[in-house]
Amino acid sequence: MLSFHDSLKKVDYLLALLAGASMVLAFAPFELRAFAWFAPAVLFWLSLKNISRGQRLRLAWVFGIGLFAGGAHWIYVSIHFFGGANSFIAALMVLLFVLFVSLPLMLFGWLTSYTQHLPVVWRLLGIFPAAWVLTEWFRGWILTGFPWLQLGITQVDTWLVNYAPITGVLGVSWLVALGAGIILVLVLGSVRERVLVTVLALVMAGGGYGLGLVHWTKAAGEPLYVSMLQGNVDQLSKWDAAFRNENVQAYLDLMDQDKYPDVAQSHLVIWPETALSDYFHFSKDDVMLPLQQWAKDAEAELLVGGFFHDAETESVYNAIMAIGGKYDVETSLKTADGVYGKRHLVPFSEYIPLLDYLRFLENIVKLPYDNVTPWKGGHTLTVAGQPMRMSVCYEDAYAEEMIEGLPEATMLVNVSNDGWFTGSIEPQQHAELARMRAVETGRFLLRATNNGVSAIINEKGQVLNTMPQYQSGVVSGYAMPLSGATPYVEVGNWLVIVTMLLLFLIPLVGFRGKFV
Repeated sequence: MLSFHDSLKKVDYLLALLAGASMVLAFAPFELRAFAWFAPAVLFWLSLKNISRGQRLRLAWVFGIGLFAGGAHWIYVSIHFFGGANSFIAALMVLLFVLFVSLPLMLFGWLTSYTQHLPVVWRLLGIFPAAWVLTEWFRGWILTGFPWLQLGITQVDTWLVNYAPITGVLGVSWLVALGAGIILVLVLGSVRERVLVTVLALVMAGGGYGLGLVHWTKAAGEPLYVSMLQGNVDQLSKWDAAFRNENVQAYLDLMDQDKYPDVAQSHLVIWPETALSDYFHFSKDDVMLPLQQWAKDAEAELLVGGFFHDAETESVYNAIMAIGGKYDVETSLKTADGVYGKRHLVPFSEYIPLLDYLRFLENIVKLPYDNVTPWKGGHTLTVAGQPMRMSVCYEDAYAEEMIEGLPEATMLVNVSNDGWFTGSIEPQQHAELARMRAVETGRFLLRATNNGVSAIINEKGQVLNTMPQYQSGVVSGYAMPLSGATPYVEVGNWLVIVTMLLLFLIPLVGFRGKFV
């Protein structure tokens, strides 16, 4: 049995750590896409060594630690600046989070440990890319999932993104991981193998270009003129009742037709997540009913983010309420008609297991007054004459959940408040991720945020209009409702997962590998 030091040296683990951290550079806001290929290539190269299963598990975990320490350290901002924890406690909590969220990467090490007897080219082009995708899929749902920093997201501006309407982001991740394997074959392989993988790379790129010419969806009516309000309300004052009126006024000012004539001309106006940091029913008289009158006068409709309280069940939802059109505020407050609530909540943020038993922690970090309830209602609201698939903040990270409500919905709407991570790289990462959802579904995505990145995104993932972060203003423009279903909407992740399992198992059977 190999010992900890027999095959892998400390420098190998350091190399894996640095490779994982460097992969973050492939994502927004850096967008140095080459690191999407070279970072996994380093992990694949280290995994070619004849090492024990335990070493493979540690190697993959260390790579994950580098990835999430570099790419998800922004939770420190939320814990320290807005959660009230001191610097040491916040840093400790971030460290524990990174160590924990990196654990699913060990699945890659476990899977590849059964394939050491296979030829190198088979492992680089078949086993390792498939194991990578299965690992991404696993961490996307285990313990509610954390599908952040998926490799395929880095290709949202390349031809490879055009595979996403068929395979979803996981299929694009496979192509990138396959590219990492191709790089190593070009370095380590024979002349014949190098020629073959060069042809394979050209076929991948050519296929992506060709798929970019395909239109999976078609117009479902006339274009809508839409406006997203970016209030840029300070996150600290946002939840302070003393600033409630001032914060609401910041959004009302953005609807002033003299200053912002585009808003008054819009079919749909969208306020971001919890723009109204209050219960809808508490704000009925001074906000909701006046907005209803505004919508009537302007012949427009609104979507407003806030909290919906169900009096019968005493449940509270992080919600969106539609105002105007067929929806009546009084009725919606009583029946939840015209309301969408967040379904996929963030653990230890929007809900905390055994919250009442953890109140002693309030001495070191702020805890919520109560847990938010996950929504069990529908996925869509019909506004401006179109059924639209709603999502609140973090929900758009879950590709397979976002296709629920499709193909009936003709447009996607996401309201977010990335102000919890002010000054970090998280808002840019989140906006990039949202662009992938538009491509997968073949739908325009309207994204309204408190302090950026607000944007109108078309079905190809292209940003048609946006505005700088940390500024108050309005993002307006035309958005086309689209009907039809991409292959991904029809089958979800199953096509890719079954394919990855076959790519992983067939070589084992073909080479008569044994699970040892």
